[in-house]
Amino acid sequence: MSAVIKQKRMVAINPTRSCAPIGAIMGGMGVHGSVSIVHGSQGCATYPRHQMARHFREPIEVATTSLTERTTVYGGRENLLAAIKNVCERCHPTMITVMSTCLSETIGDDIPGIIQEFLDMNPGVDIPIISVSTPSYIGTHITGFDNFLKEIVTYFPIRSDRGAGDRSNNRINIIPGWVNPGDIREIKAMLRKMGDEGVNPLFLTDYSDVLDGGVYRPMPHHPKGGTTIDELRDSANSLGTIAIQEHVGGAAARLLGKKFEMPSEVLPMPVGVENTDTFLRNVSEMTGMKPSGELMDERARLLDAVVDAHMFLTDLEVAIFGDPDIVSGLVRFACEVGLNVRFALTSSDSKSFGDTCLGIADDVGLDMEILVKSDLHELHKKIRDEPVDIIIGTSKGKFISREEGIPLVRVGFPVEDRFGYQRKAIVGYRGSISLLDDIVNSYLTNGKPDARDVISNTLLEKDEKLMCTSGLFSPVMEVENNNKG
Repeated sequence: MSAVIKQKRMVAINPTRSCAPIGAIMGGMGVHGSVSIVHGSQGCATYPRHQMARHFREPIEVATTSLTERTTVYGGRENLLAAIKNVCERCHPTMITVMSTCLSETIGDDIPGIIQEFLDMNPGVDIPIISVSTPSYIGTHITGFDNFLKEIVTYFPIRSDRGAGDRSNNRINIIPGWVNPGDIREIKAMLRKMGDEGVNPLFLTDYSDVLDGGVYRPMPHHPKGGTTIDELRDSANSLGTIAIQEHVGGAAARLLGKKFEMPSEVLPMPVGVENTDTFLRNVSEMTGMKPSGELMDERARLLDAVVDAHMFLTDLEVAIFGDPDIVSGLVRFACEVGLNVRFALTSSDSKSFGDTCLGIADDVGLDMEILVKSDLHELHKKIRDEPVDIIIGTSKGKFISREEGIPLVRVGFPVEDRFGYQRKAIVGYRGSISLLDDIVNSYLTNGKPDARDVISNTLLEKDEKLMCTSGLFSPVMEVENNNKG
């Protein structure tokens, strides 16, 4: 019987989380021309830059107020005023985000007040300067990202009349949360295949080109890509809002929906058949556009890949860890492909994560331990007592993988010991096929000795309804439609 277990040990050993400011930095990277200022010590900016650069293989520009022992005693007001002035004069940003840290929150600096003081002293500055509360003793990196998004949708969106009472820009807001640039591009690709002309999304925010950029000559002043300030303001006029992660963007989607009376949906991360069906069905309801035949073909290929893979994966035990929305999406997908999820772990203290995983376990009859506010030391102990066949998670799981001889499929943030991961997608039908390929091949290459020579695992009869539970498309209709064309 599945159960939610909250870790009682106060000390985290080999945690799966990062600090809160890194989340706000991540969100700010998705606004074109934006510059982040970390109001804290130099290390509070260096650590996020280091982590992000190793994952995304891109330069990460972050300013810092460089608080020292003196400013810890007397306050960091002068440092922050100087930092904002230097960033305005040297970087010419479109927006500045000032984020707090453990140090600046503890000494009690009034960041919004200092920002207002700067604006009063410099009336010629006409760029938005926002503050985000990101002390690392509250939450994790996803908390920082979520707080940034709430500030964005509170500060920028403005309703505008477009004539005859029409306030719609014929776009939908997509809040992708913490995903890879490859995931954002796959979402864009799916939306282009809706209807005859496709859906024009407005991302809050879009860091796909910023964190997976190119080499251009001459070098642009700001990295190419990102959501513009005008688009942030125009998000109030969209047809609706969809957040694909509850913990990163769910609150922002609800704020937009309530404030501007637009449809807003917080969906599971679109990994696998059912969750991707749910995403596209909601897009269809908001826009009136139906998925194209090309999208149905992609779905059919995913179903075929699931059928082909079941002989290798059926009833293998798997442990999944990472951010709560990614883990819950992967748990659903693992069940679709025949894996038996034994452990699902997140560092976040999230009741909704536990409830979601329990719901999935009840749907398919899993005996799963759901570890909340936990760490990899705890997971390692669990795996020693009850070995699994595959681990799915970030690079931080490599120590368990090496010691126990269990293949690790790298998913999430950070992935720092592999190249090109930021370009890969796990969302949508195509991303799910790629992830499924990685899982099967990882097990065939690095699994138990007998797995390396396997031709097929145990064949079990599968109810087709398990793979088509959401009912967006009928498998029969797919074949008929394809045959017509």
